[in-house]
Amino acid sequence: MTCVVLVGVVTGCSSAEPIVESPAPVVREEPSPTPTPTPTPTEPVKPERPADMDRTDEVGAAAAATYFLELAPYVMATGDLAEWDLMTWAETCGFCTGIKDQANEARAMGDSFTGAEVTLSQIEPGQLDDLIGGIPVLVTYEQEPLLRRSLTGEVVSEQPAGSGRLQVDTVSTEDGWKILAVSTVE
Repeated sequence: MTCVVLVGVVTGCSSAEPIVESPAPVVREEPSPTPTPTPTPTEPVKPERPADMDRTDEVGAAAAATYFLELAPYVMATGDLAEWDLMTWAETCGFCTGIKDQANEARAMGDSFTGAEVTLSQIEPGQLDDLIGGIPVLVTYEQEPLLRRSLTGEVVSEQPAGSGRLQVDTVSTEDGWKILAVSTVE
């Protein structure tokens, strides 16, 4: 008896006996595993501290002012005050303590902040002030709206987008750059 079988199907036989075909093998494909989505961060990423902050000149002052202003939205959103506190001269900087107070109050109430991302340009360090050893830095900024939400998602407060010019008064200390004041410039 000569039979040719290809993939479980009889294609030709030379026998008089009936041939019972076996069913084709059933191949079950296991569903491919669904990839687990990578969680996206819900909080902003902390800005990277610029290497120029290690300098004690005008370049270092400009880097410190830029970093500090970029740090503000991160502080508001996360309540992470470690770098903020290291750079704040709390005795003279009302802007600095105001941001800290708002971040702490929101955390205590379970509220959260979103927005307030800032874009900086025209960063211009001034001359060293011989009296205090500080360097003023002029900065043009654009800031997105800031929303404060309760635990239930209700908007508690909001600040519109803003733009303008700031003066950031900096001083280099043995502990690194400190921000003495942040004020608006007309």
